[in-house]
Amino acid sequence: MPRAASPSAVRPAHQDRSLRTQERILAAMETLLAREDAGEITMERLAEQAHVSVGAIYKRFRGKESLLPLVLERVHDQQYARLQTFLARPEWAQVGLADRILALLQVFAESQEQRRRLIRTLLVGYWQSTDPAPMEARSAELLGAVHAWLSECCDEIRHPEPRLALSLGLFTTLQTLQSAVLFDRIPPAVGTARFVEELARMFTGYLRG
Repeated sequence: MPRAASPSAVRPAHQDRSLRTQERILAAMETLLAREDAGEITMERLAEQAHVSVGAIYKRFRGKESLLPLVLERVHDQQYARLQTFLARPEWAQVGLADRILALLQVFAESQEQRRRLIRTLLVGYWQSTDPAPMEARSAELLGAVHAWLSECCDEIRHPEPRLALSLGLFTTLQTLQSAVLFDRIPPAVGTARFVEELARMFTGYLRG
């Protein structure tokens, strides 16, 4: 469901104005990646989108590739904020395990579909990174929040090792769903909605053992 750039890739920005410029550059890169492949984006087009000079970009970054981990971090933060809002809804107090799992997978699938091109490009960059630890830690934080939310229905879990089952089930289910959505691996005859329902059914059955 989902790396900080190395210190040599990004030049530090200390002043408020410089930080705002850096944020505009990252936002511009995110916008462009949502529309086209990374290889098609030139520094000139990025500068135009961000309303800065090419020199301003090179002043803060050592190249286009050094932007990708930071854009991935931005997208991850956006998804985490959305997830926190989702998990904080008061109505969940009256909702059981199966319905929580289905709702979670529906929201996750929707978020992946809406930003398919962007997330797919960023994930490829993530897999190629030489330092996966920072984003793995952020992903673990996200999974931990969901784990705690589903644990509120622990009385419905019959697996002999509930915590292990939740961890493995979440990891496997979300990874499967993300890969299927981002890389168009859902059979057309099944469709996303049915695919999500069946994944939710399998995950719930695994937990209820």
